[in-house]
Amino acid sequence: MLVALLVRLAIMTPGGGRFDDPDNYLPLARSIAEGEGLSRDGKPTAYRPPLYPIILAPLVGLSGDHWKIPVAILHLALGAGTAGLASLAAARLGMPKTRVLAAGLIVAMDPVLAWQSRHVMTETLAAFLIAAALAELANQRRWGPLSSGGLLGLAALCRPSLLPSAGLVALAAVAAPPGCPRVRIQRGAWIALAVALTLSPWAIRNNRVFDEPIWTTTHGGYTLALANNEVYYRDVLDGPPGAVWTGRDQWLWWDSVNRSTAGLGEPEADRRLRDSVLKLARAKPRQFARACLARLESFWALAPAAVVYGRAVQALTLLWTAPLWVALAVGLSRPPARRWPLIAAPALILGLTAVHAFYWTDMRMRAPIVPAIALVAASAGWGPRRDDGRPIESGG
Repeated sequence: MLVALLVRLAIMTPGGGRFDDPDNYLPLARSIAEGEGLSRDGKPTAYRPPLYPIILAPLVGLSGDHWKIPVAILHLALGAGTAGLASLAAARLGMPKTRVLAAGLIVAMDPVLAWQSRHVMTETLAAFLIAAALAELANQRRWGPLSSGGLLGLAALCRPSLLPSAGLVALAAVAAPPGCPRVRIQRGAWIALAVALTLSPWAIRNNRVFDEPIWTTTHGGYTLALANNEVYYRDVLDGPPGAVWTGRDQWLWWDSVNRSTAGLGEPEADRRLRDSVLKLARAKPRQFARACLARLESFWALAPAAVVYGRAVQALTLLWTAPLWVALAVGLSRPPARRWPLIAAPALILGLTAVHAFYWTDMRMRAPIVPAIALVAASAGWGPRRDDGRPIESGG
């Protein structure tokens, strides 16, 4: 936890502790603090998920224009807590102390997750909630599935792309040993029920506002179209190697989207953008498939583009990620990763990876599942053993 604090302080210091807010969460937090609810330009919105601005609301409400220090403290606390919870999950799984330490240090020092701590964005909070859910699952208490399901539901209210991951965790709880069929079904059902109950107030609110029970956000169509449009395919997919989509063409595309959805309500605009992607996928299935593969490559990239972050950052990230991916691959191949509760970590990884095969993707999108990656990587070469010293196999 101390290493996590020091790493994040080092990242924040060069920028003078400044935070940018590219997704406009601060205006939403101010709207909540002023008693207007989650609204944009005076109108109720479901364009962004609600949990992060709700947590920011008292900070910006009490600090006014001096919100940077309390937000920095929040992110520092969440970063340290995420590292501590990852270690706690490893300890509860019965891993040796060296692997418990490794799990925490991976989270503390991961460059993608640490870098996001200096932005007013949801990755830091989402990673904390994922680590808390894994620690609760690893405890294997009677009410563990219910409480962990609630935490997974909160993670989806923070970052909706994690909702499929929560579903896969519930399925893994049913499918993976140990336990008889009745026990497995019960733990999976408790997780699914808790996720649904946690999301339901948001869906009820949206049904009142939009006459539709929106369980996630009205932003999905935009992020789907952002990654699947003719301009992006031309500039990046069919462009020069290492191309990054930015500049005039991107701005022109944004302008065209704003014009095509002008006057529409959020749900209608969301559906229009989603339908445009489905139409493009049907018209150009090969390009769409290539784009999906390119997004997976971006999601699991060893290092960021040098043109954006510089060669030094690229090299340091590569030195960190390459051995981590080796440990992750080894951990995934081992029997413990196919048993409950450690299998929840691969389920989380698979769920978010599948989402970002279709939606807008870059390296930062994997930040929320760093605690899951850390647990699996720390388990490489490890397996719980019987009293006689023999390893417990996946079907045992």
